[in-house]
Amino acid sequence: MSQFLAALPAVAADQNNIDGIGSIVFSPQANKGTTSAQVDLAAGQYVALDTGGHGGPPPLTTFTIARAASPARLPRPQATIASIEFAFRGPARLRDGELVRFANHGFLVHMIVAAQAKNAAGAREIARLLKQGKDGKAQRMATGFYTFFNVLSHGAFQQQVIRNRPDYWVLACFMDTQDHREHTRLGMERVIRIVR
Repeated sequence: MSQFLAALPAVAADQNNIDGIGSIVFSPQANKGTTSAQVDLAAGQYVALDTGGHGGPPPLTTFTIARAASPARLPRPQATIASIEFAFRGPARLRDGELVRFANHGFLVHMIVAAQAKNAAGAREIARLLKQGKDGKAQRMATGFYTFFNVLSHGAFQQQVIRNRPDYWVLACFMDTQDHREHTRLGMERVIRIVR
């Protein structure tokens, strides 16, 4: 725990600095009220912290996962969307109400954020603006936002039932490279459609 706390300022500056100390394995969007997501945690020691921007040090707690004699398996997802340097892999169409696994298959820390668009043309324009680094213009075109996962380390995944309004969405990763280029500028933006 002391090693993690000592490294926290470096990890806050660049989440890739957690490599060698630990991994970020779970970070879904948690709306007010009831939210659910699934994750498979290996036996080990964990730190849970709330990075919701409360000012000051984030509230945190520690817990241990013991090795299970007969471990449960996560339900098989109906689709997988994965981040990888520097793209997204998976189906271009998801169904509202289906179980989807969101994974980081890359070696860098990634996120999967989604911007909702008015239509297909609007989604393509949002993706184009993000690739050009015009995040403000892209944000103003969006009609809604959702974070499938905020930050995950290499090999981590979580799954959740899609409860997003059927529409066109643009997936994006806003993490920075070491030379301070957003991953969107390198191709991490992708149009998908959520249908009924």
